[in-house]
Amino acid sequence: MPFTEDFIYFFATIYGGIIIGLLFDFYRASKQNSKIMQKCSLILDVLFWIIATIIIFITINAIESFELRYYHFVALFIGFILYYNTVSKFILTIINKIISFITNLFKKTIQYIVSISENLYYVIAYSLHLLFDIIFYIPNMILATSRFIKRKSVRKLKIKKRV
Repeated sequence: MPFTEDFIYFFATIYGGIIIGLLFDFYRASKQNSKIMQKCSLILDVLFWIIATIIIFITINAIESFELRYYHFVALFIGFILYYNTVSKFILTIINKIISFITNLFKKTIQYIVSISENLYYVIAYSLHLLFDIIFYIPNMILATSRFIKRKSVRKLKIKKRV
């Protein structure tokens, strides 16, 4: 294998290190912006390293069909360090802004759903109350009134008959 091919593979492996650096920024941003993620730190650490290992194997498979050489690890490390020291701060702030925007949007959506459901509860409850009043109370009132009128008219008839 000529030296130029090894050089090309070396630079191609650097991209794998850059991808791992990007994954590391997503990992850091998710831990910074979520209290639940901070509590599940051990699980996230293991998950990060599993995904990083998968990325390394995919990178090495795509480049040299699993012919692992020492310079692959050096290139991965160099790619990660290049990414981390150059654009990581900018990417991390962008990811943090995106995550905070999504979480704020999610929180506001939940608040709107809760407020709408509370208002909907009162609308339904008062509508059912009105419906039950119409169904039960008003006919009872009419029946009671008609009974009262009949009693009054019967008393008047009794009083007229006595006189």
